[in-house]
Amino acid sequence: MKAVQPGGPETLIHRCIVAYGLIISGLLIVSSGLADEGRAIDDYAQVYVNQFFEPDEDLVLSEAAKRKSLALAHYAQGRSFESQGKPGEAVEAYTKVLENQPDQFFLARKTAYLLARSGQQEEALKLLEESLKLNPNQPYAHISLSEFLATYQSNDPQGKQRAFSVIEEAVDKFPDEPAVYEHLVKLYLSSDRRDDARKTVAEAAQRSNDDSVYWLRLGRLAARVWPPREGGEVSDADLVNGIFAKALQFAKGDVAVIEQVGDYYHATGQFDRAIAAYAGIISTQPDRLDLREKLARVYGAKGDEEKVIETLKEIVEIDPQNAAIHKQIAGIYMQSERFKEAIPFLQTALSITKGTATEYGALGRMMIESDENEVAVEFLKDAAYLFPESPDFPFLLTFSLAKTENWDEAIKQFKATIELARDAQPQLLNEGFYFRYAAAHEQSGNLKEAEELFRKTIELIAKNEPDEESQKFSATVYNYLGYMWLENDMKIEEAGELIKAAVDLDPESGAIADSLGWFHFKKGNYEAARDELLRAEGLIEEIDPVILDHIGQTYYQLGEKDRAIEYLEKAVALEPDNEEYTTRLKEFRDGTAKLLKPQSTNTPPAAGENKESAPSKLPSVPGEPSAKPSAVTNEAPR
Repeated sequence: MKAVQPGGPETLIHRCIVAYGLIISGLLIVSSGLADEGRAIDDYAQVYVNQFFEPDEDLVLSEAAKRKSLALAHYAQGRSFESQGKPGEAVEAYTKVLENQPDQFFLARKTAYLLARSGQQEEALKLLEESLKLNPNQPYAHISLSEFLATYQSNDPQGKQRAFSVIEEAVDKFPDEPAVYEHLVKLYLSSDRRDDARKTVAEAAQRSNDDSVYWLRLGRLAARVWPPREGGEVSDADLVNGIFAKALQFAKGDVAVIEQVGDYYHATGQFDRAIAAYAGIISTQPDRLDLREKLARVYGAKGDEEKVIETLKEIVEIDPQNAAIHKQIAGIYMQSERFKEAIPFLQTALSITKGTATEYGALGRMMIESDENEVAVEFLKDAAYLFPESPDFPFLLTFSLAKTENWDEAIKQFKATIELARDAQPQLLNEGFYFRYAAAHEQSGNLKEAEELFRKTIELIAKNEPDEESQKFSATVYNYLGYMWLENDMKIEEAGELIKAAVDLDPESGAIADSLGWFHFKKGNYEAARDELLRAEGLIEEIDPVILDHIGQTYYQLGEKDRAIEYLEKAVALEPDNEEYTTRLKEFRDGTAKLLKPQSTNTPPAAGENKESAPSKLPSVPGEPSAKPSAVTNEAPR
């Protein structure tokens, strides 16, 4: 028969401990050298089955420890029941916790609300009343009861009055506990008794208390009672500011308190005070990057853009891998159209985040539009390596390479663009693209290829519907090709017809007027050349040394040496390093410049008289590239 073991349920914990001890001991015995004494493992299987040994005295729990252990066990059980959606069982378990640990007033509050939500409001009220009775010196026990009464008996005048009485008594009993003021003010505000709430805060502000947290919490409460007006100004700023000033006074270096006071100053538009609070912390904790971000926001609210940038730059000096701050700095620069300054920060951000092709393309366009062409070339080459299937990057490289006059490399990128864009983005290969491609060949001296590409451009233009913008672009193309022929003494007559067609399409272009004048000059019709070139001078917005040189040469051929010298001097002043101008000026002064034979025939017809030589359909291309024939169109794509 099994022996009766001493002890009842209260010794359950002891038995568990002994059982675990026996298991461990058994393992030790099995692994020890006792096996050498001739005993088999079966000999140990029944050794302690019918025996019980009291634990050592140092393992016996005190009554307080027993209660705590039971409370913990029941609490764990209650949490489990709650997670399973069994509020009744949870309440039963929590009640047993409170029987063993009656000072757990927060658990009493939790249990009361579980009871109330299950319809047992009377039991819940009794539980909180009992908790307050057992914990009269705990302000939260008062708060819990008052809160419950205000919640579940708000429609009962007596219950509501009792809610106020309980918390008002707590205010008298615990005048240095901010939580009781917070709850009382909450009740006043919910009952539309704002004056009583203000009186409560004002009285609390008269306390002699050196706890910074007391003043910080009271300050937050005051900000609720006197909410800020539009613009952040507090309606009773002196009182509220005085409370927060005491929080600072007693902070004694507590950065959490100082920071929260700074937050209040920021929120209420007291930017200089906020800056002082944040800067003080940063001086002792320079690695607080989050606080530096707050400081930057204060400078931003104050409108001090330079200090914002300075503060954000300090952050990336400490944390150079912070892509978000790099982008933020770039964004500020971009808002004020300081694109060149934004570019390096955007580059860094992209290198950190491994940006998309779209992001690289957008930055490349910004570089081109900001005339950061050398930087753009290197950046776009890297982008082309990262995204070898994208035609965007060789396409963009054609702009930056043209602006740096690297024509041979530009031509390579034009060809690469055609290969990649033919199927992927055929819209890139429009008349504007081929016009710039032709111009690149012209600049590199490949006149035959340039002519073919200009003619392809004209074919593409002819497929579009005409409008004012497209007419100007058409005029640019005709003018460019015509001027190229003039400059190289090729196809003079055809060049003249193209230029006249350009004049018809854009009669107010100074560059095209210059080309027409130069056509007359090449034909030896110097008077017509002079008139058209002087018209070009009047149309051009900025003084152009090319036009001045043309006028000077024309005057010289007309025998007006002084006027010729005057215009060449102006051209040299604009481009003093242009050896062609300086040599010509010297020859004009010396009278050694060659006089050309004037045209023997009648004056050529005026522009517009031979319209049949122009293409029958007006072209159309979005955008307006430069109309100057001697310059390559490099309108940055958008």
